[in-house]
Amino acid sequence: MFRVLKIKAQEFGVDLIPVSMRDISVHEGVRLKCLVPQCEFYGTCRVCPPNLPSISEIRDALKYFSQGYLVVFKHAAVTQAEINGVEMSLMKAVEELEKITWSKGYYRAMGLVVGGCKLCERCTPLNEPCRHPYRARPSPEGLGIDLTLLARKKNIPLKWPPEAEMIFLGLLLL
Repeated sequence: MFRVLKIKAQEFGVDLIPVSMRDISVHEGVRLKCLVPQCEFYGTCRVCPPNLPSISEIRDALKYFSQGYLVVFKHAAVTQAEINGVEMSLMKAVEELEKITWSKGYYRAMGLVVGGCKLCERCTPLNEPCRHPYRARPSPEGLGIDLTLLARKKNIPLKWPPEAEMIFLGLLLL
């Protein structure tokens, strides 16, 4: 399965790195970054905090998955105005990888991408249906998943703030 996913990942210009589920850290402090400084999606997006399950529920839910893959998209540094486009490219890659896993019988596969949902200019009000219920996903950070720690464990050279190259991360769970 990994070989098939790796080939598809390369077509999208992303790298795929296997990770053990034991290495995926979930902590309330990661979710706190949605508040400090407050993310533009906090409280206004249905797939962002506080509209997500508790951290303990997320930890329990992750026990359902047997394998993880860090999806790494290296890109030349972009302006804040250009970040959405890059994150959408990463989201498309993760969606395609997720579809492949579904087609191979991994019906519980789930892809996540950093940065909050960007499918709509503005999320529908919480009492109305989502316009993209099969594509909208919470960010790993919104779920309390520490992707920075995971990337560092895998020797991915993240720099804060980024310099000439930016690294965007996603997570595929099987």
